[in-house]
Amino acid sequence: MYEPKDGEIRVKNDFSSGCCCFDSSVQKVCFQMNTLFPRLVSGALAGLSGLALWEIIQLKGAALIQQPSLASVAGACCVITAFLGIVGCLVSDRFWIKLLDQGRNLQTFFSQSTNPADHWLGSLLLSFSIIVYFVVMINLIPEQPTPQGNDQAAFLSQAQTVQEAGGPMALVRLLFQGDYLEANQHPLYVAVLSYFPDYETGKRLSAMSGLLALLIFSIGITFQYGNLTGGLTGLVLSVNAAYCHLTGRAVCEGMLLVFVAVLWLTVLRLPDLRQSPKIPYRLLIGMGIVVGLAWLTKGTALLLILGLIIWFCSYAVNWNRFIPSLTRNTIRTPSESEMALTNTSTVPLKTIFGSLALLLASFTVIASPLLIRNVRVYGSPTFNANSYLLFQDEFSDPHALIKQGSLGAAARTYLQTHSVREIVKREVKGLVWQVFIFVRSLGPLPFGEGRLFFGLLAVPFLIIGLLSETHPARRLYCIWIMLFWLAFAWYLPIAAGERFLIPILLPTLVFVSLGMVRVGQFLVQRRAA
Repeated sequence: MYEPKDGEIRVKNDFSSGCCCFDSSVQKVCFQMNTLFPRLVSGALAGLSGLALWEIIQLKGAALIQQPSLASVAGACCVITAFLGIVGCLVSDRFWIKLLDQGRNLQTFFSQSTNPADHWLGSLLLSFSIIVYFVVMINLIPEQPTPQGNDQAAFLSQAQTVQEAGGPMALVRLLFQGDYLEANQHPLYVAVLSYFPDYETGKRLSAMSGLLALLIFSIGITFQYGNLTGGLTGLVLSVNAAYCHLTGRAVCEGMLLVFVAVLWLTVLRLPDLRQSPKIPYRLLIGMGIVVGLAWLTKGTALLLILGLIIWFCSYAVNWNRFIPSLTRNTIRTPSESEMALTNTSTVPLKTIFGSLALLLASFTVIASPLLIRNVRVYGSPTFNANSYLLFQDEFSDPHALIKQGSLGAAARTYLQTHSVREIVKREVKGLVWQVFIFVRSLGPLPFGEGRLFFGLLAVPFLIIGLLSETHPARRLYCIWIMLFWLAFAWYLPIAAGERFLIPILLPTLVFVSLGMVRVGQFLVQRRAA
């Protein structure tokens, strides 16, 4: 339970009489501050569920009732969720106050249970996850789609071209000279694959990358949170359908996951800049190098960079001045302790700019071959052929679109030919589908669309894991989630799939595993009491 500090006064509620020790106007303001946020969340949940139900009805129609299926169950879940969201908007303030009090008690326990959860079961789970991943890959690799008219075929074709041109070193030279024109598949995975541009070998390369990412990530999480969380993370990764399918194909996602794993572990080691007197030079340079390698592997890593920039800049703002305390039943008055807290809630601009300079400088050095090629050939350092598809209503050959004009011209044409209503509808509809794809991506093998329900079971543990984490990495994760959802919600008419969200899968499963461990600790403590 939250205890008042100097300069704070607790509002004492008498729920039996519905009274408060202050006058009714103060009580009303206090209750509004406490119930505004959960009501907004309930409303958003109701709206999102309603939109999802509408999409399901449009896709299935009367078959939802005439031929019961997983879509019928999903529709029923949307109805229930929408109903609960509406109820959440309409219930009394007293209900939310009691519920938030209980939630604060649980959050206090989860956030204070920072002791490493070390147990012999964690080491067993980590060892078992390696065996499981081997078994899954042995059975999954032969079942992968053939490289015909897909990304696998494109990567193998580019790798063959690079091999004939002289290999990876020749590719670097061609990039700097502006003679390598491929603007879709990024060059790092192509360069490695050029040593053996063979389909079967390419699949095994991806599988080994997936295993390496699993080991690096699970062991790093073990050092951060204890071997129980690390072992559980390794296990859920080894059976995760999205992870296993993408690391069993001749595509770049397996290599990308290695860099994402290293990047997230580096972020976890980064001290809180609000409390650190020095800039962590080595960690920031390391982050820039890793994110540069990630972008050389896949263009969507640009969102990781953008998220890092927003994350650092967000600490220049004192959010306490703009966001009221929505979950505390207190009325604040200025005090010296609060002023001290206010001063430590931001990071000096000098520190922010210095950190960003180190991050972006190291990124630029590593990514310079592709940055220079893009500027020399296409006039933009972050150019990608798929950028043209952002201004199309359906898939078209991006290379043909490049010949039709500049990216700016394509954007202007799209805005002139589409109304605001059409633009908003595209983004909102895409967000509904991205949430669906994200939740489904948390599910395990061997299920198909049924993975959605395992993902729904994982969402509460994800929320608990986020509540229990006190490291600034939690804010970065939330920024990444919003960026990936918003960007690929817009991209939905062109293509949709779990491979677009794969960079945020690793930190997501960490928070899910952490939530499971914290719930287990809570249940054990209650039983012992």
